[in-house]
Amino acid sequence: MIPRSINLSLKLTVCLIGSMVIVFIILGYQTVHLHKRHLEDMTMASAERISETIKRSTHYYMLTNHRDAVYETITTIGAQPTISKIRIFNKEGRISFSTDKSEVNSFVDKKAEACYACHAQEQPLVKLNRPDRIRIYSRPNGERIIGLINPVENEPSCYAADCHAHPENQRVLGVLDVTMSLAKVDEMKAQGQRRMVASFVVGILISMGIVGLFVWFLVHRPIKELIAGTQLVAAGNLDHKIKVSSHDQLGELAESFNRMTDELKRAYAEIRSWAKTLEARVEQKTAELKRAHEHMIQVERMASIGKLAAIVAHEINNPLAGILTYAKLLLKKIRNNGAPTAEAVTASQYLEMIASESARCGEIVKNLLQFSRQTSIDLQPHDINEIVLQSLKLVQHKIHLMNLEVRTQFEEHIPPLVCDSQLLKQALLALFINACEAMTQDGGTIEIISSYLPERKAVEIRVHDNGVGMDEETRKHIFEPFFTTKEQGKGVGLGLAVVYGIINQHSGEIEVESARGQGSTVTIRLPQTGGLN
Repeated sequence: MIPRSINLSLKLTVCLIGSMVIVFIILGYQTVHLHKRHLEDMTMASAERISETIKRSTHYYMLTNHRDAVYETITTIGAQPTISKIRIFNKEGRISFSTDKSEVNSFVDKKAEACYACHAQEQPLVKLNRPDRIRIYSRPNGERIIGLINPVENEPSCYAADCHAHPENQRVLGVLDVTMSLAKVDEMKAQGQRRMVASFVVGILISMGIVGLFVWFLVHRPIKELIAGTQLVAAGNLDHKIKVSSHDQLGELAESFNRMTDELKRAYAEIRSWAKTLEARVEQKTAELKRAHEHMIQVERMASIGKLAAIVAHEINNPLAGILTYAKLLLKKIRNNGAPTAEAVTASQYLEMIASESARCGEIVKNLLQFSRQTSIDLQPHDINEIVLQSLKLVQHKIHLMNLEVRTQFEEHIPPLVCDSQLLKQALLALFINACEAMTQDGGTIEIISSYLPERKAVEIRVHDNGVGMDEETRKHIFEPFFTTKEQGKGVGLGLAVVYGIINQHSGEIEVESARGQGSTVTIRLPQTGGLN
């Protein structure tokens, strides 16, 4: 397949050269025609000069009637190579002299070329213009002949002479007919034509080369570069530039191409930027959806466990109360029966154990009721910073005992938070206790930060400790009831579950960030209206 640039260049070259060939042919034809006319005009002028020369050379001899001198002069002049024949005939058409001796005293045909101009009408013309006196014809061998007739007019010096008997009213005494060969002229014309044709062919070839070079350098190469640049840009190379080597339309096209690549590069960069932004937003939204999904699963799980906890709490709360009551009554009776025996002491110890464990079970039931949202909340506007400080005071003794450092960073002028202050204190207290117990040894730092999120119209509380932290698997289960990492007997795993229930009651969010050996950060976000519309 021929490349498009070569195809276009070939078409342009063919059109230009074709146009030039047509112009050269027209100019050549006109030049050859003019050259032919010029040669014929020169020959006609030469024939006319020879005819006038003969008339003037023989004028004197005719007046003096020296025929031999006249004939000798004509014969001498007729011997020139270009002269074919010279003859003189009178008005009757009798040839009185001719360089061709065989024609002497014969008559010419008045309808032939030599006489037709004068005898075309009823009366012969007295005077002929030059074009009417000239004729061109061909011999049987193909040689072209030009003939010129020159009337010999009757002059006063002629009809007044004593030796002549021409009347005055005879205007034409005879005709001088000079014929000349055009062979030399035709040869010169043929040579001129051949030279002109050769010159035209050489000129056309040279023009073809010049046009081809111009088309190659001015059209083919720039278009080829444009096509190559277009292919590179289509392949993704937006940094490719086309060199602008001219200030014509192709140069403007190259500049437009370069501007187009710059615009494409800028647009591509914007698209990539938007794609990255969109990808980041998709990832962000995906993470948010994942967190929301996990939150929903957690909520459903907590709701199911909460319902189960509420049922269990209601079912065992009354029996536990009865056990505790009867255990205390038996203890009271034993103590009121006088001096205790060994069996009574042992029974008392057993009853105290039953009462203690019953009370402990009652506390667990109370926490289960709290987790299952069986208690109503009292939403009132409160200062969140004040609630945090009051909750911190409840665990201050533990902080001092463990030699911990507490750093607070409260944002001033936080709008009042609609919440149940007691429940919120309970949740914060559980978080503070967990932060203290996360320390492996004496010493450590707890950071408490409060801030207001105007775009979300929410209050944020962050509790950070530099304790042992936790792994990802543990972090997923910390809000589940009865899940604990503490030693047996130090907790039943309801603390963070109760915190989760309190935060949900306030339509808030709770997040935990932690890593093993890097501490933990618990973030609580509570809507300013407490979840009320």
